Amino acid sequence: MTRLGDAAHAIKSANAGASWITFDVVFADAETYQRACDAGVLNPGVFARLYRVDASEVRIFHCDPVLTIKATIPRATKAGGADETDFDGVQQFAPLLDVDLPG
Repeated sequence: MTRLGDAAHAIKSANAGASWITFDVVFADAETYQRACDAGVLNPGVFARLYRVDASEVRIFHCDPVLTIKATIPRATKAGGADETDFDGVQQFAPLLDVDLPG
């Protein structure tokens, strides 16, 4: 098994409006990207477990031209709210680093 953090070229997170966070997992080559897509390692269940959200609200997008898997999840709290700890959502990618990529 390979850690996603080692297999991906870049992993980032950011706000997608006040109520959503988006994740981009970018791969340097088509072979690794396709391996991740085929394995289904980034699926709603993984995001539900890692970020404690309802899997039915997770959106996954495979962006073949740019070798990127994107995911969008609801924020636990509104951006800028009194209990906000990451206003821009840029620190939320860290749990994805340890996701296992088979093969």
